[in-house]
Amino acid sequence: MARYMLFALNGPTEGAGDEATYNEWYHSVHMPDLLALDGVIAARRFKAVSSKRIDWPYVATYEIETDDLAAVLKDMETKIRPFTPTFDRSKSGMVIAMEITDQ
Repeated sequence: MARYMLFALNGPTEGAGDEATYNEWYHSVHMPDLLALDGVIAARRFKAVSSKRIDWPYVATYEIETDDLAAVLKDMETKIRPFTPTFDRSKSGMVIAMEITDQ
């Protein structure tokens, strides 16, 4: 079975209290929703302390094991609850990387 890492780079909107609301939603709603999906086997979050050429204050990693990545990504779009308004879509990006294995 293929293994992937999804790196989600994102951050909160800039209003008063937005960061706390965003972090609470991320920990209590978003990560549990993603971990409930078939194929998502682990999740972790980090606060950036140093970066070059990027402007995202948070990074989340999701480990995925699947033979159908397209199905997992579709589930990520359709089976999770809506994003909080304090999730800044302009500060959101992602990278999906496939594990390199010896063949």
